[in-house]
Amino acid sequence: MGAAVIQEFEAVVAGLETKSEKNRALARAGYLRTDIADLLEVRYQHVRKVLRDAGMSEGLQRNTSQATPRPAPTKQAPTPISTLLSGGFRLVGEWRAVNESKLSLSETMTPEPGVYAFGVDGYVRYLGLSHMGLRTRMGHYQRGHVRHRTSARVKQLIAKALANGARVQILIATPPALEWNGFPVNTAAGLEAGLIRLLRPEWNMVGVARKTNELHNDRPIST
Repeated sequence: MGAAVIQEFEAVVAGLETKSEKNRALARAGYLRTDIADLLEVRYQHVRKVLRDAGMSEGLQRNTSQATPRPAPTKQAPTPISTLLSGGFRLVGEWRAVNESKLSLSETMTPEPGVYAFGVDGYVRYLGLSHMGLRTRMGHYQRGHVRHRTSARVKQLIAKALANGARVQILIATPPALEWNGFPVNTAAGLEAGLIRLLRPEWNMVGVARKTNELHNDRPIST
């Protein structure tokens, strides 16, 4: 895609459900195929096949003489969790620290899928989307497997907040599925994407900045 401006990773993939959709969106946004493979945690051959099947040639190389590093996303004042509660979210529990490396939950989580939020001392710090149900998704954060970078990163942030004496609450919203002209509409995915763009929660933006910085380290050009 030549000297395409690199867009923020999470903004590019927000609302997209499959890795193939994210693959194509990232290629259109100017990411190299090697970067896409790293970000989506898939093999380079998978990235190449998805783009080839879609008839896309993007992602092979970038004009480094014109591409410039993006600054880290600017911060904005955190949003009170009362804003989400008044908009239809509900409080379902809190994170607790068992020890330095283990987290527990104050309540049994609902199996419902939806949009969830973590509030630290009353302010929204993270927003996410759970397709498989909140109970399963929170289990991922408890384990914080190193191969699932987001879960591991957010688990560390939760543990750090708890170690500092903060209260980390969990909220969820379960908007109903809709349709448009007979086509299904994933309202939860749209809600998550819209809220991330609007509220720019700090923990979401930390992930964006890290991924953006990684992409601008010196790396060989893929051909």
